Amino acid sequence: MSSEKFEFAQDELETQLENLSSGIRSLGTSQGEAKKRNIQVCEKCLEDGEKLMDEMDLEARSAPLQFRAEMIASVRSFRSRFALLKSSYRSVSRSTYGSGETSEQGRVVGDGLREKVINGVRTLERTSESIKRSQQVAIETEQIGEGIIDDLGTQRESLERTRTRLVETDIELGRSKKILRKMYLNVISNKIILTCIILIEIGILIGLIYWKFFSKK
Repeated sequence: MSSEKFEFAQDELETQLENLSSGIRSLGTSQGEAKKRNIQVCEKCLEDGEKLMDEMDLEARSAPLQFRAEMIASVRSFRSRFALLKSSYRSVSRSTYGSGETSEQGRVVGDGLREKVINGVRTLERTSESIKRSQQVAIETEQIGEGIIDDLGTQRESLERTRTRLVETDIELGRSKKILRKMYLNVISNKIILTCIILIEIGILIGLIYWKFFSKK
């Protein structure tokens, strides 16, 4: 994780959830002042838990992109666990209110509540494990996606370099064509000049022959 504040809030929230779970277990069997203390503990855990999750959510949404998805997934996992514990607490706290029960009725209700709390905690643990597995799959999927994006980026850079080399090669070919064209024109010009020189020399030679052999007559 990228935020120390996020990690601190995460540790604190984990502690609050453990305290809340313990308080819910005790609430089903406690009586009188002990029950009131358990209710106070649970309410305090719920209040603090809400604040901590809000802090974690703010930190996650402002985190760097490479950490954001994992942090948001962690917040969602905690929210799910928190919601299940909160629902369990509300159910147990409603069931425990009432008066005028006989001791036998109280024992039966207590046993039922204890079993209900245990079942609820077990369900919460299974749900938490499922959420953790889903979170891990999401993280692995994100990592695979990031790897693919990195590979695509590398391939794009390679294609860009290849394209640049092709452009440079095309420019060089253009220059070569210009040089060859100039050389061709120079060869043609030299041939024309050479031909003219040869014709002039032939003309001079003919003139000299005519002057030597025919002009004296």
